[in-house]
Amino acid sequence: MHTKFWKVRCNGRKNEEGSGNLELEQGIPLPRLAPPANLSMRHTGRLTIRPCPPEEEPLATFEVGAAVDAWWRDGWWEGFVYTMESLSCNDNYYVFLPGPGKFLTVHRKDLRASRDWVDDTWVPIMSHPDILSFVFSYLDNSHNSPTR
Repeated sequence: MHTKFWKVRCNGRKNEEGSGNLELEQGIPLPRLAPPANLSMRHTGRLTIRPCPPEEEPLATFEVGAAVDAWWRDGWWEGFVYTMESLSCNDNYYVFLPGPGKFLTVHRKDLRASRDWVDDTWVPIMSHPDILSFVFSYLDNSHNSPTR
């Protein structure tokens, strides 16, 4: 493999029928610094590639404004909880993903606490209870319209 790439192996992926495990191996570019986050809430100096985050408590809950990673379209996307329905016992959270500019309803099992990998250390991301004002300001500035 060329020195400007890492060889990465993904285990545990399912085939198209949803059974069996596939092993995917591919070359990816070496990590580089991530561009500044759209909502300016992430740490500077974070990398585009990071190790798997530490395990978290399975019953953890998230408050409005919590930084989360949401499982969407076969990958983890950085976002923020902007409201939640967990009181109705269905454990759904409403999450905004600034990268694609999407508002999603995400079940608790598809969320994890978001952390940044900076200087070989997991760094927590501060909650922003007033996240909606940041989101609407971001949408106004980027001329995106929210979609669900």
